Amino acid sequence: MSYAVLHIMKASGSCTAIARHIERSTQPDNAHPELRHLNRDDFIKYPDGVDGLGEAIQHRLDHAGLTRKIGKNQVLALNVLLSSDGDALRRLADEGRLDDWAESSVRWAKETFGEENVVGAHLHMDEQTPHLHVTVVPIVTTERKKKASEAKARKRYRTKSGNAPRLSADSIMTRENLTHFQDTYAEAMERFGLERGIRGSEARHVDQHEYYRKCQIKKKDLEQDVVTLTTEKEQLDTETQSLEKRKAELEMGNRWIEKTIIESKAANKQLTDENAQLAKDKKLLVEYNSTLKETVVGMIEEYKGLETSKEKLSKEVSALEAYKMSVAYDSDYAEYKADIEKYFPDVPDLLIWARYCKHIGFPDSFTQRIIAQQSVPFQGSLYSPEHSQRFSTEHSEAKLERDPDKKHCFILKIDGVSVFQWFRDMARKLIERMGFRQPEPKQRGGIRR
Repeated sequence: MSYAVLHIMKASGSCTAIARHIERSTQPDNAHPELRHLNRDDFIKYPDGVDGLGEAIQHRLDHAGLTRKIGKNQVLALNVLLSSDGDALRRLADEGRLDDWAESSVRWAKETFGEENVVGAHLHMDEQTPHLHVTVVPIVTTERKKKASEAKARKRYRTKSGNAPRLSADSIMTRENLTHFQDTYAEAMERFGLERGIRGSEARHVDQHEYYRKCQIKKKDLEQDVVTLTTEKEQLDTETQSLEKRKAELEMGNRWIEKTIIESKAANKQLTDENAQLAKDKKLLVEYNSTLKETVVGMIEEYKGLETSKEKLSKEVSALEAYKMSVAYDSDYAEYKADIEKYFPDVPDLLIWARYCKHIGFPDSFTQRIIAQQSVPFQGSLYSPEHSQRFSTEHSEAKLERDPDKKHCFILKIDGVSVFQWFRDMARKLIERMGFRQPEPKQRGGIRR
């Protein structure tokens, strides 16, 4: 069984600041932009002339009939977070009941806090766990806690009605009320298979700012890991190239050795034949060449030693020649790379875009024109690495333009937009042609969605 999650936070700051995260006017690091179109904000209809959550909060404050001036640090709104665990909400989505869950949660909020006080409701589907933000302006008509102590004061003031509306988050967020909210929300969520959390549990909701701070720390750690791994990869690539070069040199040396062995075998065979002939002569001249026999044996051993020394010297000469060539190549390559970065600073980024153009399917002739920053009309299909598929076009135009924000960097645009946005637009059109239309907000006169 999954739990019904209810968490109430006092929203600090101005009306605009309160609405900034909820309405996604700024993009949080933990949100996925490609899922943003699944978010909903049409549960609450704003009054005529009101545009956005910030204005809706202010409209409620202006028309609540408040008699007291709102304090500088007074809480203007409550952020009521309604959710459950990811598995439970994915189950409801698979069953087609996620919208019903969201609408039932909004209905509970209206019944609990007063329909006129519930000024906004936003369903966020672009984070790891879907959740609902219900914005409540804490207008109450109950008697203030300080009224009894004020009654004992010597100075008397004009009496105000005990039922007069007033702005008080503390009157709503009492211990008894918070327990009551958990009970009633769990009852409303029973039909979705969600139950109340454990009473007295020490589990605490992670503050949004603390969560973002931890995400930033983790992001920096991951970025440092990426830099370290990239450096290690470059070192390994360099070592691999060096080993491959050394391998080629050794293979060349082995071929020379094999050739030498073949020649030595031929020479040995020849020597064997000659020795056989000499043996015959020796047999005839044995009585005359007893002293010469020892000399011949010594010469044969010396010959073998000279052959061994010759092979060793040949290997050393080959190794020295290879090392000399390696040192000269490394020096020339470093000087060549430095000259490119000094006199042609655009070349590194142009090479990156050239490889990308080839990867997505542009022929070399088109790539050459694109790298020359020419407008290149084309038709056919291009491969999107992001979507792992090809997209076709009857007529489009590609052009490489300089990045206005980064020196010596470029942006590839197709039909006036970045190539990455062009692929996303093509993917969206393909989904719509297949009949899977993305949900669109309901039309409301004068209301920004």
